[in-house]
Amino acid sequence: MEKNDYLVIEDIHKSFFGVEVLKGVNLSVAAGEVHGLLGGNGAGKSTLMNVLGGLYAKDSGRILIDGREVSITDSKAAERAGIGFIHQELKLFDLRSVAENIMISNLPTKGVFHLVDDKKKNESARKWLEMVGLKVEPATRLGELSIAEQQQVEIAKALSLNAKILIFDEPTSSLTNRETEILFGIINKLKEKGACIIYISHKSDEIFKICDRVTVLRNGENVGTLDTATATNEELVSLIIGRKLEQYFPELPPAPGPDAEKVMEVKGLVNKKLAGVSFDVRRGEILGLFGLVGAGRSETARAIFGLDHIAAGEIVLEGKAVKITSSRTAMKHGLSFLTENRREEGLIMKMDIKKNLTFPILKRITVPGIGFVKQHKELELVKDAFRKFLIKATGPKQRVSTLSGGNQQKVVLSKWFMTDSKILILDEPTRGVDVGAKAEIYELIVEMVKKGLSVIMISCEEAEILGMCHRVLVMRDGKILGEFAHDEVDSEELVGLCLGGREVAV
Repeated sequence: MEKNDYLVIEDIHKSFFGVEVLKGVNLSVAAGEVHGLLGGNGAGKSTLMNVLGGLYAKDSGRILIDGREVSITDSKAAERAGIGFIHQELKLFDLRSVAENIMISNLPTKGVFHLVDDKKKNESARKWLEMVGLKVEPATRLGELSIAEQQQVEIAKALSLNAKILIFDEPTSSLTNRETEILFGIINKLKEKGACIIYISHKSDEIFKICDRVTVLRNGENVGTLDTATATNEELVSLIIGRKLEQYFPELPPAPGPDAEKVMEVKGLVNKKLAGVSFDVRRGEILGLFGLVGAGRSETARAIFGLDHIAAGEIVLEGKAVKITSSRTAMKHGLSFLTENRREEGLIMKMDIKKNLTFPILKRITVPGIGFVKQHKELELVKDAFRKFLIKATGPKQRVSTLSGGNQQKVVLSKWFMTDSKILILDEPTRGVDVGAKAEIYELIVEMVKKGLSVIMISCEEAEILGMCHRVLVMRDGKILGEFAHDEVDSEELVGLCLGGREVAV
């Protein structure tokens, strides 16, 4: 324990059903410090913070605040200890006023009947709103505010309870860039006032921007604490995944040669966004589509999958010209599509994992003519998906909306793999996913390719495209500018082409 450490977590252990998820974790945070917490899915970040926030009881270990050991048995005990939790999913009441949300645990009363003193309530709330720089009337209904403003109310609420330790859990997940800058301004002001801040994020650029130090957890254990002023992104990634960055991407299967079988040929696709897109995909190949936003990458995928109208052009599958006018006909021809917006287009968020996995293959697992689902067959397929795709969940009946981004993506991948697709189109397959889950998803993609699947991967990350694809097509303004083997081009050349560099014959 350092002399100026305000919060010290020592040797914390926690198990669930005999499985140890925290294995002697240590963490120290000084007053006036923003301390980042990083780790992949299942690393223990959320469990550790839930222990600190009183949602879980630790099995053993100590928590010291300002040099004194404290017992945190529930969320009220955490509040009394001066701990405030700004959750990713805000814990507020939309139908109540801003003032009521801030003062809910300490509403001022008056008279013998202890009625709420609205004047004092609004005056107190206004003071806390000023501290976070939010200019709204305390009487405003919370539901009328933006997500960013509601988050500021959550911070004001924590401060009203005299929180000296503030935990921010993925606070920018629903914020714009401008709103993120406002949040960082608030955090820096709190830091200047001596607050002890823990900042959980999977975005390393945010960690470097807002944090003084960062601790990385892996498999329930500390693997390192670094000063952000001197640390590099490569060091962070290596700590998170447990190996050097150059080993981040798995070894690709051999690239199919130019004479290899073409499972798909796209010839001169034209629509409002595409200007004569042509390319081919070979069996067992990962083909990358790279370009800036608006280049036509996603539009190409949507046209191929029958989601967007094709005004001219042809799609040839295994030597036969086909007409794809909907996602249904695309699936019949062996295509599958993981869209860039998994929450709205890739999953049914209100359903459980099992139903999401088997929805596209219901015909295969129902009794013909009757419609009853063969439950033993369904469960067998779901268990197989959990095993093959390393889905971390409480079980098949867990709602997908409660899964991490990485596990949601694994559900979508396994769903399409069960359809026996021949060509899998992946649009930003690792967007919003932490580094550890990214590495797992890369391994899964390579395993699918080894089994004969062909993949079209769309990504805005140069490293991902170059590390995961046999060939790369660069797009701009609805056209393909060039084709490269992944070892023939570097990141700078890719970006240069996108920004208007030389065109290369395809």
